This record gives sequence, C-alpha cells and structure tokens, in this order.
Amino acid sequence: MVLDLDTLENIVKTVFSNIRSRGIREITLDSDFYWDIPTELLYDPYNEPKELNIGQLEEDYDVLKQSSQKNILVGHNLKNISVLLRYISMKHPL
Repeated sequence: MVLDLDTLENIVKTVFSNIRSRGIREITLDSDFYWDIPTELLYDPYNEPKELNIGQLEEDYDVLKQSSQKNILVGHNLKNISVLLRYISMKHPL
C-alpha cells in the first residue's frame, strides 16, 4: 500500500473544516499523560511490549508551537501531531 501525501493532507483539511463548521475552535485536554509504545514494537503484533514509555500531550503541543514559531517543523513532528490527533479522535469524536 502506498499513501499519497496530497490525498492525506486534503483528508485532514476536510476533517478540520468539518469540525470548525460546527463552531469548534478549541479542544480542552482533560488528560495529559499517555502510554507510548516504543517505535520498534509498535507495529510488531507478534511480540507483546515489555516496556512502555510515558508521553505528555501538553509537551507535544508545546513542541509543535515552538517549532512552528521558529519555522523548524520537520517530518519528525508528525509524531507529536499524531498523538494529539489520536487524543482528539478518541476523547472527542466530533
């Protein structure tokens, strides 16, 4: 399977447009810390992770804001974006 980045970007824009059309401009975090499975085990369903890391939504958001202000966003920041999007999709299925 191949992911077309233009298609994925348009899908995300459409979803955010739909959320905004409902008058939603902000989402309040009612949780902050989350379990993070080490990358090398995340997509290995044959081996159960023995260790978990802790991540923090507020820190992920701060990293994104600071990186954006400094104009240094890179592909690695998709990790920060993904956990925030997952939180929104799980806690606030809009």
